[in-house]
Amino acid sequence: MKHGGPIIVGVDQGTTNTKAMAIDSAGRVLAQTERPIATASPQPGWVEQDALAMFANCVACIREVIERAGASARDVAGLGIANQTETLVIWDPTTAKPVMPAMVWQCRRGEAEIAPLRRPETAALIAARTGVDLDPTFTAAKLAWVTRHLPEIAAGLREGALLCGTVDCWLLWRLSGGRIYATEPGNASRTALFALERGGWDAELLALFGLELARLPETGLTARHYGETAAGLFEAEIPITAAMGDQQASLFGHGCFAPGDLKVTYGTGAFMWANAGARMPPGRADGLIRTIAWDLGAPTYALEGFVMSAGATLNWLARQFGLAGGGEAVVAKAREAADSHGVTLVPAFQGLGSPWWNADVRAVLSGMTEATSVAEICQAGLEAVCYQVRAALEGIAAAIGRPPALVRADGGPTRAAALMQLQADCLQIPLHLAAQEALTPFGVALMAGLGAGIWRGTDELRPLVGAGRETHPNPATQTRQDAGYHTWLRAVDAAIAATKPQPENAA
Repeated sequence: MKHGGPIIVGVDQGTTNTKAMAIDSAGRVLAQTERPIATASPQPGWVEQDALAMFANCVACIREVIERAGASARDVAGLGIANQTETLVIWDPTTAKPVMPAMVWQCRRGEAEIAPLRRPETAALIAARTGVDLDPTFTAAKLAWVTRHLPEIAAGLREGALLCGTVDCWLLWRLSGGRIYATEPGNASRTALFALERGGWDAELLALFGLELARLPETGLTARHYGETAAGLFEAEIPITAAMGDQQASLFGHGCFAPGDLKVTYGTGAFMWANAGARMPPGRADGLIRTIAWDLGAPTYALEGFVMSAGATLNWLARQFGLAGGGEAVVAKAREAADSHGVTLVPAFQGLGSPWWNADVRAVLSGMTEATSVAEICQAGLEAVCYQVRAALEGIAAAIGRPPALVRADGGPTRAAALMQLQADCLQIPLHLAAQEALTPFGVALMAGLGAGIWRGTDELRPLVGAGRETHPNPATQTRQDAGYHTWLRAVDAAIAATKPQPENAA
């Protein structure tokens, strides 16, 4: 059936899939679709993707969602792009092709290159200016690795023959046929090369990381007219009116427009974000990331607790134990035990994020006996996900000066009622589970609507954010959950201690 009136399309180029959603001017979801994207790990610690596959997925998903909405490209008032942040793409503008696989945010290359910067005064300068910690996750470390190990590509970047950027930058360039070389402050703030309070690329930071780049993408407002899609890509040129990082888009899609509003998104990792308002919170050694959520004329800042492995932990367990059905099968298996009986999993497969930020620590499974069952190990995996989120929430609550009254939640794992109940019990805070599971494409579609002039401000968006169901904690579980959490923290301390060099025995 033909849809009447303008539509807005939001695309989420994530780590495991590409999603697209079409909404109307009342915020109603008209259609959505998704396609998987492959990830490769050719060496330990390396995580790569095909940036051309990202682009192909985006085009296919945009076409499909417009068709499913009963509309045409001429009906699209605005297109918004959300993306996995920190991932690095380097491409040749003459061929419009990447010159190497995209280095995904999880990729740990760059650790050796940033190690010399961990001097206290240098690390403090980077954290104060960028809001992020020195970690291979962030784009600057990946560029430093390229500079050291791939001299031909480094020379191309230095001479302007090659371009680089985060995934939003690559997709904007490719979708526009090379007419747009741009990003926006939220994505830029994830590179460790962007000065948050000044709002621009920082020459001193580039020098600290040893980077010589002839060109850097333009930055501007999050919601604006970036340009149009290239002729021939769709049946009409579509105005591109927003770009956002995926977690920023999720925060926006939850309606977290006021300082203190907080959400957690479960996916490959888990990402707890709090709206911090119009002033960047002062930096502290708390393992939280200070970042820009969006800029609608003035920056809105955010605090983030960054969990490296959430859904990835459940998928790992499913693979190891041959559980068909991935994470959902792990949750079902864990229900056979209901208690881990002393088994503890520290899921540091790619290191640990907030509040530890330790790239060297590796996963540890401990506390097993001959009687330990697969179900108990799966339960330990669920607990590990929940405990990591609790550690992040405790840091954010301390930074904003109060615990939240509720935590908004979204992402595929929220479908597992048992996992969400365990999370609520672990936090002893109600979880508000989003009515719309795909909050990232929804959030960037709302932002694109602002950029297209469909809405004039966030006050008009509040009624469009649907109410979901709530999961309330069971107070009777608090003592047991507190004990399990502190046991898990001791296991983390032991895993970190195991990475430190041991003194040699005296002769």
